[in-house]
Amino acid sequence: MMRRNNHSEEPTGRSRTRARSRQAIEPTPTERHAKARALVVSESDTTAMLVGPTLGELEIPLECETCVDDARIRLGQNDKPRIDLLVIDNIAEGAEEFAKQISLEHPAIAFVMVSQKATLDEAIDAMRCGAVDLINAADGEDNARPAIHAALERARIARHREDRTERLRTVCRKLNSARHEVTNQVSDMCNDLVDAYRELSGEIDKLSVCGEFNGIIRQELEIESLLRVVLEFILAKSGPTNAAIFLPASGSEYSLGAYVNADIPKSSVDALLDHLAEVLAPRFEHRPGVHQYDTRREVNRLLGVDAHWLPEQTLLAFPCHHDDECLAVVTLFRDDHEPFSSEIVQILETISALFSRQLARIIHVHHRHLPKHQWGALGDGPENYDFDDGPDDIDLAA
Repeated sequence: MMRRNNHSEEPTGRSRTRARSRQAIEPTPTERHAKARALVVSESDTTAMLVGPTLGELEIPLECETCVDDARIRLGQNDKPRIDLLVIDNIAEGAEEFAKQISLEHPAIAFVMVSQKATLDEAIDAMRCGAVDLINAADGEDNARPAIHAALERARIARHREDRTERLRTVCRKLNSARHEVTNQVSDMCNDLVDAYRELSGEIDKLSVCGEFNGIIRQELEIESLLRVVLEFILAKSGPTNAAIFLPASGSEYSLGAYVNADIPKSSVDALLDHLAEVLAPRFEHRPGVHQYDTRREVNRLLGVDAHWLPEQTLLAFPCHHDDECLAVVTLFRDDHEPFSSEIVQILETISALFSRQLARIIHVHHRHLPKHQWGALGDGPENYDFDDGPDDIDLAA
């Protein structure tokens, strides 16, 4: 039985290998405390001589200060190596206050207190100050060794924890910086998406307007009916307004093709529109795009001495070009207290090309039996188009 028990308790080859491996990688006390430094605060050399041999065995540098104030200055110097172990002689002036300060401001520093003849009360006071241990100097160097080892081990653990905490802080700062960067990028992406959505929404609205307008005018092959549906479409988008479409006659002259009267006295509407055909339409013949004049000053700058024909009015005007030829000039005007919105400007910019294309299509249909140089102008006399006779006079406000 004894032999069987002894045989069963013998370590196997694999167990012996693991034991040797653990023993081989276990650091020595000197290796564990290779970067530690110690500071002794004592008015005499007795304390340094007491702990010096133990620190020497561990190859730990030892610094000495004779008073608490010098020690406090030394610990506050960031340009010097940090202290891991502090040995304080309890008879030094201000030793207890200094010990309490160290435990609060430098919790990673492990410190022990030294008493020439330790008592229980002194040990209790030392523990209350945050000391790792109280060394009785009367017991000699052998009694100091375990206290020094325990304090150094505590300092090593605290230093490791502090270094790890600092690494975690560094990682957290980097992560926080990355978070802010990602947040900013996400914010920029959201703004870009909003802008893209707005642009896409605008394009969709433009396509919708194009489809609606094109569906209305494509079936019109007569000038009179085309002008009527165009004005009806514009009025539906802009609200009540005066509007006129001027068609080119001969040279740079224009004649009235169709109009809508919203608030102009009927007695003066004909004279006003005839004058606008003379002075307003030719000004936009070679100015592509929709032009907006919201203030009286802008209208005065446009018309000059003829501005009195449109007093207190806000104005929109745009030409309709096809193959570098102006086929019509459209103008909208109303009281300047109701300026035209940017949406109506965009709608007019969208439909102007479609209107021009349909005008050109009608000209081609009506003159397809003649050479192009004999087509004449849209504003030619009644032998070509009759804008004034019968029910085809387009005064939608009448």
